[in-house]
Amino acid sequence: MNIKFKLIALLLSSSLLWSQASNTDVRSRIEGTDRSDALLPSAITQTGEDSSDGELSESDTGAQRPVQLNKDGISAFFGYDSKYFYRSNPLSTNGPLRQSATAMWTNTFYTGAGLGVFDMGESILTPYIGANWTINDYLEGDLGDFNYNSTGAYALLLNQFANGWSARIGVNYLIDRSTKFDTEDFKDVFPNVGVLRAYSINEDTTGVFDASLGFHSSETEPVFEGDTEDALSNLEVTASYGVSYDYGKAKLSPKYKIIYKDYDEGDNIGRSDISHVFSFKIDYLIADSLKLSLYTGYTKRDVSGQNKDGGEHGDDYDYKNWDVGAGIGLNSRF
Repeated sequence: MNIKFKLIALLLSSSLLWSQASNTDVRSRIEGTDRSDALLPSAITQTGEDSSDGELSESDTGAQRPVQLNKDGISAFFGYDSKYFYRSNPLSTNGPLRQSATAMWTNTFYTGAGLGVFDMGESILTPYIGANWTINDYLEGDLGDFNYNSTGAYALLLNQFANGWSARIGVNYLIDRSTKFDTEDFKDVFPNVGVLRAYSINEDTTGVFDASLGFHSSETEPVFEGDTEDALSNLEVTASYGVSYDYGKAKLSPKYKIIYKDYDEGDNIGRSDISHVFSFKIDYLIADSLKLSLYTGYTKRDVSGQNKDGGEHGDDYDYKNWDVGAGIGLNSRF
């Protein structure tokens, strides 16, 4: 009888430990996902660099105006992106699963609209709304339990000036759901502001500087004793600089981005993150609405700060990751 009870206790204990480990790794995956401009069309994030979502022309005031808008000032776009890539650290962890490199396949469906163009004298103001849905699959068998779907939406105001600067204010909403367990792993509301400066370096090259500030109001399953649902809420500051070079039908785009996050909830009290992201992308225009992309990226996150018990957050949250892959994108606007 004692042996039977011990066996049951061992099985229950193992199940609990596996559940906690899984929750910890899901948390790591969520924290390692850069969502700062994932929802926004390139008409907003690149100020007309990418004609797939919107080019710019000069208005009567000299400010840049999205040329894809209809005569009544209303425009809409929708599209589909499919990416297949290798990821060296798929769960963004410094733990045992950091060696679980895998191929990933993501499929994104998106839509959005510009709700008019308003001439403000010295600038052009455009409201935008949009939404997307992404299927994220880990193709390594041991990681299949971590597959998830993301649903997102945004609303913002974009104000574009004649000198190449633009400013934006908006809010993003995002939900991650587990594919296997149909549970809500993550929910986030992200009010934010940003500025962008695009300028011509020469006939074929454009430089783009972008900076943003926002607050993530997040909810996720607590992992540790004393943890809370809002432990991933944080203040986020980002800055990036990229160059876009046109070479025939190809566009070459190296970029550097730095992300600072400050946490003050749950087990993350006193924690600060700095992430460095280096990327290089080649887009090849196959047809007006179809492009092929090759890309690679490297991410390194360093975590510092003293936790609520007086100890250091330490190296457990640090991680490095490589991405290398290809994608194809189809879009339409009207």
